[in-house]
Amino acid sequence: MTCYDLRFPDMALALALQGADVLALPTGWVRGPLKEQQWSTLLAARALDTTCYMIAAGECGNRNIGQSRIIDPLGVTIAAAADRPALIVAEIFRERIDQVREQLPLLQQRRFAPPQLL
Repeated sequence: MTCYDLRFPDMALALALQGADVLALPTGWVRGPLKEQQWSTLLAARALDTTCYMIAAGECGNRNIGQSRIIDPLGVTIAAAADRPALIVAEIFRERIDQVREQLPLLQQRRFAPPQLL
């Protein structure tokens, strides 16, 4: 996934249904009204939709918000950076993925056909 793909749940869902446990997202999220809130909300939503970890690298600079994050499968931010260059680190646990998928078997209980990516 890259940048704008975050706004469309089908890409993340298709990857999770194909076996992904961690989704990486390099992005240049452009500054603007409410963009930081959209960024954090969409990252948490995609992690929760897919029960995957999200690793999002946000480009810093005058035009972009930065704010790299690592989100766990329940949508909880476990590491975050500000709007400046930074290194963020978090441990990713297979057990956490399994636990969340047992509590929320979203991928197994889908009622609709998997998304077809164009």
